[in-house]
Amino acid sequence: MSTFIPIGILHSQSGPMAIEEQPLVDAALLAVDTINDRGGVLGREVRPVIADGASDDATFATEAQKLIRDHGVCALFGCWTSSSRKAVLPVVEREDSLLWYPVQYEGLEQSRNIVYTGSCMNQQIAPAVEWALSMGRRRIAFVGSDYVFPRTANKLVASMLAATDARLVYESYHPLTCRDFTSILPSLRASRPDLIINTINGIGNISLLEQLQSVPELAKPDLVCSLSCTENLFSRLSKGAEGQLACWGYFASADSRTDMDFVSRFRSEKDQIPSDPTATAYSQILLWASIASRIESIVPADVRANLAGSAVESPLGRLEIQDNQHVLRSALIGRNNGQGQFDILWQSDGPIPPLPWFGVTETELPYKELIFQVLSDLPEDITIQARLESEIATRQEMAVAMAKNQSRLEETEKIARIGAFERNLKTGEGYWSDMLFQLLGHAPGAFIPSLEALESHFVEEDRADFHQTFYASLIDGKGLDHQWRIQRADGAIRYVQIHSAILRDNEGNIDRYHGTVMDITERALAEEALRLSEREMRLLAETDGLTGIFNRRKFLELTTREIERSKRYPSPFTLIMFDVDRFKAINDTYGHNVGDLVLQNIVECTRQLIRDVDILGRIGGEEFALALPQTDLDGAGVLAERIRSAVEECETITHDTKLSCTISLGVAELKGCAEDVDSILKAADLALYRAKNTGRNRVEFMVGSDLDVACTLDPAT
Repeated sequence: MSTFIPIGILHSQSGPMAIEEQPLVDAALLAVDTINDRGGVLGREVRPVIADGASDDATFATEAQKLIRDHGVCALFGCWTSSSRKAVLPVVEREDSLLWYPVQYEGLEQSRNIVYTGSCMNQQIAPAVEWALSMGRRRIAFVGSDYVFPRTANKLVASMLAATDARLVYESYHPLTCRDFTSILPSLRASRPDLIINTINGIGNISLLEQLQSVPELAKPDLVCSLSCTENLFSRLSKGAEGQLACWGYFASADSRTDMDFVSRFRSEKDQIPSDPTATAYSQILLWASIASRIESIVPADVRANLAGSAVESPLGRLEIQDNQHVLRSALIGRNNGQGQFDILWQSDGPIPPLPWFGVTETELPYKELIFQVLSDLPEDITIQARLESEIATRQEMAVAMAKNQSRLEETEKIARIGAFERNLKTGEGYWSDMLFQLLGHAPGAFIPSLEALESHFVEEDRADFHQTFYASLIDGKGLDHQWRIQRADGAIRYVQIHSAILRDNEGNIDRYHGTVMDITERALAEEALRLSEREMRLLAETDGLTGIFNRRKFLELTTREIERSKRYPSPFTLIMFDVDRFKAINDTYGHNVGDLVLQNIVECTRQLIRDVDILGRIGGEEFALALPQTDLDGAGVLAERIRSAVEECETITHDTKLSCTISLGVAELKGCAEDVDSILKAADLALYRAKNTGRNRVEFMVGSDLDVACTLDPAT
């Protein structure tokens, strides 16, 4: 047996990514020193073998194989970009090794040979957007590097904004090597964003953030929130660092969450401020060592079999691996104080469970396996889409020349796999490329191409729309860009994107058209899967997990909207608050499981008595609120009494007992000083308090002079 245990550390130490990845190498070496100072693993010294990925995906794959085969490492720690991780993935799967990946990523992957210790999107992107919305930000711009993580992140941001009154006002993507962003500054300024989400990766962050300072409207503090820029890069800014925002799961300034020994050692030995990826790179090696020591094995298969539930105390707090080989992570929003540190503005209540696949695996959606498969293809589809968008932009620039040189169409088709068509309206001559025949399921040249032949392949529901839209484009001379469904000759249904351009002769008359047909089936299915998942995520964010009714935040939002409508179009509005009498005694006597059943039964009784327009929400604990648009005080009183009576008659049946309970209710109307959601809730709460004090199991009202007095009091008064 060897006297030492070799582990592989694989990061870029040269190329554009080196500036960000070198600190992760330093953190990994510090973790190895920490482990060896404690006696190593299984009584043996841990010896790191460092390889340079050189900011090149193919090099990452080659070096990963060398580390495993030539150096016999038992675990790999590293990679920075999603593309480098994906290049290494088949290597570790083929060699049955284990890669520990320390950086946030798009969450559309799950391999038994990778441990994902960085954040999923629901642990970083979603909290950042929710915080921004809570701070009143409504005009969001998005600037990112042109690869999978930023593009997927933008889709998530856009979907979250779609459910609000906020909107995405600008977006752009740039190569990882981009250092000049001045061309986007005029358009970005004109979009008037109140938040710019930055997912530029690597040293390009320095260029972007410094160039933004040249435009006063874009140089405001708190305007930019960076999601891939670390303290290491912020420290290199020549201007504009102070006031910049960032969202990570770790900042060195968050003392309550930080191992100060790690911070001090890293700063003294490496002369750097540790960042989230740095702390993760350090912590994941401690976690691996903890597992290997506990199970007394360094064999990757043995370690993999014991991942779920394993945890270690680290600079990130308790780092615990879940069943999906991702880890619990917290989220923090920080503002750069100009001294290389971040002042914490907000942090999550606790660790956020990781939801790769946007949580699809945690749901019971129909066709779940299909959605899962489509999502797994999404990163590649996004990459292909980016290439196609670039290719289409090139094609549009060449549109006039294409009409004179048909051979160029064929060359472009071979690159992008897009079918092309053209027709001379004066002579009737038409052309289809070989690829267009193939997209429709036919051998090239199988029949004479015509618009009617193309139209016959559209599914029946889309055929009339295509016909009308296409001929309208010929009349207005603007061409088209639209998505439809076709049925191939073999019966398969495919989604296609059709682009066309209209050409005119020297007299300005329309004389021909040409265009492309692109198969976008995978992208369309992926987007539909995302929409399903996004709807599920929105539902989870808006409802109470126990009862299925609106949670407090959503109830207040909807009630505020109804109150504004009641004022705008004068109509009565009332609100009922109620809670369970002596609920603590129920929990103490029968247990919280029975208490939960009681609350569910009460909600079900109430649901059966209210209208679709009424708004029922759980305010907290055993307390509920019911908003009643277009309902006066008398009507609310009748309904409150019916609810009270129904609950009194309802029994909660458990395996060994039947339990009855009562509720007390308070009713208030939108009148006088009760003029908004807070004041009417306060009035109803005081009425509820009166019902409690006058015997329980009754309805009380807050009206007239009582209401005026109530507006100045607290419930406990």
